[in-house]
Amino acid sequence: MWEKVCDAFEAANEGVTVELTIDKNLEDVIDPAMKAGDYPDVIMRAVGAESGMTETFIRDNNLTELTDVLDMTVPGEEVTVGEKILPGFTENTIVNPYGDGKTYLMPMFYGPCGLFYNAGLFEEKGWEVPETWDEMWELGDKAQAEGIALFTYPTTGYFDAFFYALLHEAMGEENFTKALKYEEGIWDTPEAQQVFDIIAKLASYTEKTTPANANDNDFQKNQQMILDNKALFMPNGNWVIGEMAEAPRAEGFEWGFTALPALEEGGESILFVL
Repeated sequence: MWEKVCDAFEAANEGVTVELTIDKNLEDVIDPAMKAGDYPDVIMRAVGAESGMTETFIRDNNLTELTDVLDMTVPGEEVTVGEKILPGFTENTIVNPYGDGKTYLMPMFYGPCGLFYNAGLFEEKGWEVPETWDEMWELGDKAQAEGIALFTYPTTGYFDAFFYALLHEAMGEENFTKALKYEEGIWDTPEAQQVFDIIAKLASYTEKTTPANANDNDFQKNQQMILDNKALFMPNGNWVIGEMAEAPRAEGFEWGFTALPALEEGGESILFVL
């Protein structure tokens, strides 16, 4: 894809040659040149990488503002870049890291990150997907009686996404943003405590081997628990379906997907988008 992008850019800009570097260890490849002051014009690297490259650029104020890109018309179309992006993806603390209303990072892709489960198992048992956390604990007790854990998670990043959604449920948009910025006192509020209490209780319903496998090498063992009916729910993105396409599974297995349960009946039920 990136080779086609470069070819198109060169074709549209006479005399321009694009030097493209593609490597799964991109930081290691471009870091020596950057230390010598030779920076690439464009880097595609997500936040949250182990190297922390993107976060270093943010911290050192080494990003070029990209707000005007949103008003550019997409080549071959009659809409702007901003019109092609769903609401919320350019109005958050990730792409606007300085809180000045300006865009410095661009979203690359998105996938819903909610709770995946075996819909076939629920149908077999006659269980309903919980709509509130109280119903979640009730289901956890039923499952536990049959030797099934309520919860697992592949690895830490997916649990982070789960935590963000739960935090938004408890705090709402304004205080959620304050929490992400560590505004003084925001983490001492009753809403924050409610989130911590749910996480603590959820730990007691989590499959015991999950933390040991929650790493880059063994995370699929945790994902396999859903396919083997060893756990009911796991936070994940919709790519897990393809990722586990060849994995063995319980008879009658069928992927199910839901947002997090609401804190109370009629409350907000949220999923995080990665």
